[in-house]
Amino acid sequence: MDSQSRESILSYLLFTAFAIFMYCLTVPEFAFIVYFMKGYERFIIVTVLLSVASLFFEQADFSSVILQTAGNIIDYVLMASVVGETIYDIVSEKYRRRYFRENWLSFLFTIFFTLLFCYSKFVYKAIALSSIAVFAALIRSLFLALRMYSRMKRLRGYVEKLTTNPAQTILLSFAAVIFAGTLFLMMGFTAVDGKGLSFLNALFTSASCVCVTGLTVVDTVSYFTFRGQLVLLILIQTGGLGIMLLSYFTIYVIRRRVSLADKLMLSYMLSDDDTAGIYKSMLSIVLTTLSIEGVGAVLLFCGFVPSMGFTGRTVWYAVFHSVSAFCNAGFALFSNSLEGFRHNTYIMFVFAFLIISGGIGFSCITNIRAVIDSARLGKRGNERAKLTLNTKVVITGTAVLLLAGTLLFYILEYSNTMKDYSLGEQYLASFFQSVTFRTAGFNSVPFASLRPATYLLFCIFMVIGAASGSTAGGMKINTAAVLGSALYSYLKGEKHYRIGRAEIADAKIFQACIIFTADILCIVLATVVLSAVCTAPVERIIFEVCSAVGTVGVTSGLTPGLPAFAKFVLILLMYWGRVGALTVLSSAAPGSDRAKIRWPQADIAIG
Repeated sequence: MDSQSRESILSYLLFTAFAIFMYCLTVPEFAFIVYFMKGYERFIIVTVLLSVASLFFEQADFSSVILQTAGNIIDYVLMASVVGETIYDIVSEKYRRRYFRENWLSFLFTIFFTLLFCYSKFVYKAIALSSIAVFAALIRSLFLALRMYSRMKRLRGYVEKLTTNPAQTILLSFAAVIFAGTLFLMMGFTAVDGKGLSFLNALFTSASCVCVTGLTVVDTVSYFTFRGQLVLLILIQTGGLGIMLLSYFTIYVIRRRVSLADKLMLSYMLSDDDTAGIYKSMLSIVLTTLSIEGVGAVLLFCGFVPSMGFTGRTVWYAVFHSVSAFCNAGFALFSNSLEGFRHNTYIMFVFAFLIISGGIGFSCITNIRAVIDSARLGKRGNERAKLTLNTKVVITGTAVLLLAGTLLFYILEYSNTMKDYSLGEQYLASFFQSVTFRTAGFNSVPFASLRPATYLLFCIFMVIGAASGSTAGGMKINTAAVLGSALYSYLKGEKHYRIGRAEIADAKIFQACIIFTADILCIVLATVVLSAVCTAPVERIIFEVCSAVGTVGVTSGLTPGLPAFAKFVLILLMYWGRVGALTVLSSAAPGSDRAKIRWPQADIAIG
């Protein structure tokens, strides 16, 4: 079998898998939680996968001895599983007659499948040119497909019982998308050289896209074909909005009913306690995303036309960068990111607008829009919408961080990286770096030549990140505000924590402390590990680690040359940063209180 035929078969296999995966998006219960399955459930899904593999091996004439052996092993294991499952059902059934009466079709299938298996393995080779042999193979494949379908229906019943933990579902849905993207990026059609990425580099790139980070191991524009870039864009959009949110939106579009458990899952993802208005919130998020990305694409197209011309390539670049910027992904189709536009005020401000819009969070955007609409309609008193405390904290925090970042970057780099820039370009570059350092991964100045103080200082901005419920990562502005309020209240001698005139619940303080502690421990541990396998200066290693945890994507130039183990560590950091510390820790927590016991209080020295 030549390489072109093998490529066609693999492409067909992956696109079939992708079609099944897209169907699963409309079935939120199917959350790819094989890890949490018990023995028999794992047996079911393994036989399903073996069935798919057997169907493709059946249609391929592999010349390799290794592939032929693998195909035979799969067939024999599948045969043993079919017969073994039938025997297990018969033995475990207390009333055998009732079993044969209710499952006679399945029993007949096992007999026919066994006969066809023996025929195809022991007789088929002798009469390979016979039409009867071809018909037998076809019937065997048909029976196999039907069996696979019945097992999928049984598997869905098992999965429905296992999706009771929203945190686990979110973790595994992101992992499923990452691995699906890895398979696609390994295909030759995604790469200019026709070979595709290696598994580790494909996994790293897919994780960077889905976790909207922006760290890369290859040059995006020169390595990937248009179809490869399209795969990246789909992964970025999926990661920015969240796979489960997209699946529920699909359900809404096709008018399927959603259970109360599904509404609670969506409420958990959106941090919205109002399950009655959850559809409205979901629809608002998706439409807001598409609207802002559409406006951004039009604005970028107008900015790209003078240098790139009025072409389809310009349209594609505008759409790609608009989605990448709003999702705070940082992937660019220019080899030097946005360094070529550092003098273009219009382009820089459009990118900044998209990044900030994606970073302030959907609830903040919705609240601001409601305030504007109520003012436009002339509403007064209690009917007029007001800015919530969350919106005020996000807007204030974003403004403070942008201003502080701009001034600090200018002070540290005006005589170093930006020494050849004009004064206007220095201010513009400082502002843009302040925007992109917290959330996105674009750059308009070369980061490889920054001062060590700049690397370390802006690690703080990357760890803080953007707002809760946004497309960006990091500890979040809201978390930093809660921690700041606790410190302020303590210094003022107040017994309760507050922001302004609003008191903050102790549970929120506790959650903020957990997030901060977990992220700091993660950064310290990763820095120690990477320092042991890399010879780079420690400030660059910390910078790279914080960029991954904050899903920022800026790099000092270390990532492409890192050893395999270091890349794997960064993959885990990006995943941690995207799903969040609370989600990871909640997924490991028991579903209910094991015991409601109050222990005696003890005195322990602090400080």
